[in-house]
Order: sequence, then structure tokens, then C-alpha cells
Amino acid sequence: MSNITTDNFGRVEYAGSEGPRIDLNALYDDSDNSVVLLGVGNILLTDEGLGVHVVNDLERNYTFTPAISIIDGGTMGMELLTYMRGMKKILLVDAINGGEVPGTVYEFPHKELETYFTEHISVHEVGMQDILRIRAIQEDPLEDAVVIGVEPLSLEVGFEPSEPVAKALPNVKERVLRTLESWGITCTPK
Repeated sequence: MSNITTDNFGRVEYAGSEGPRIDLNALYDDSDNSVVLLGVGNILLTDEGLGVHVVNDLERNYTFTPAISIIDGGTMGMELLTYMRGMKKILLVDAINGGEVPGTVYEFPHKELETYFTEHISVHEVGMQDILRIRAIQEDPLEDAVVIGVEPLSLEVGFEPSEPVAKALPNVKERVLRTLESWGITCTPK
């Protein structure tokens, strides 16, 4: 039996194959959760895991000031509402089936999110649309929301993104950092 303390829980929440690691402070405290960086996807299905790979990489390699909530949402659905209490701004990273060439990077600002959820389909987007609508009913409207993603090539079983998606990852990370900085977050490499 392992010795588990709250010190073992980090800022990133893990779902999917590892099972969730819950940040108890985010659940029970009134800590600041105003900016959420959320990556969703299944890391067992090559390009579908893009969002999770991006947020985990940024969490490992950057410090964010003021602190933001970084969530590896894996394939969670409605459970994500727990992590969005008090959220004012969300940046969602996901694989997007938009019909373009694999590796195409998409960015949808707040005003275009309804179109994004209507016209672009992935395993998670129906759930994300429902989650954001329920959250909107429960709390004040979001101040801002952005979706950044990449057209997948492969959704086959595998742990690494395909070549065109891997080539697009630096562009995705740059867009994520630029968006966070536009929201007043200082992104400092570790």
C-alpha cells in the first residue's frame, strides 16, 4: 500500500489510462480558478491525444504567473464541470476534424465557438458543448474562450502523434502561449 498525501497531487489533473489524480485544493478551496488551460483527448489513439500532450508539455516546461489551472481532461465528460468552478476564461486544446489537410492548425476565438461546436466533430466536442452550456447556466458568462487544435491524420492505436500533427505542435504551443499572454499571464520557460 502506498503512502498518499496531498503533496502528491500536482496542478495537472490526469484522466484516461492513468486514472484521475484530483487536485484537492481545486475541489474544496476557493483558490483562483479564473483561467483554465484544458487539453482533451485519448493519448492511446495517436493524434486524438494531441490536447493532452500539449498541456502536459506546457505544464512541465513553463511557469505561469499568475497561476492558471492546467487540466489534462483526457476523455472525461461531465466530470470536467468540477474543475471549472469559478472559471472566467478557458483555452481548450483538442484534435479537430475540420476536413482540412492533416496537420492544419485551427484557432477559434470566443465569438466563433458556436460555429466550432456545430461544424467540427470529434469524440469530445459534443460533451464539451454540453459542459460549457451547463457551466453557463450555473455561473456568470465566460469573459473569453479560445479553442486551438489540429486536423488529425490518424486515430489508430498508438502513443505518439503522426508526423504532420507532430510538426504542427510547436505552432499550437506558440498559439496557446500567445493567447495566455493576451489574457495577462506571464509564461516563463523553466
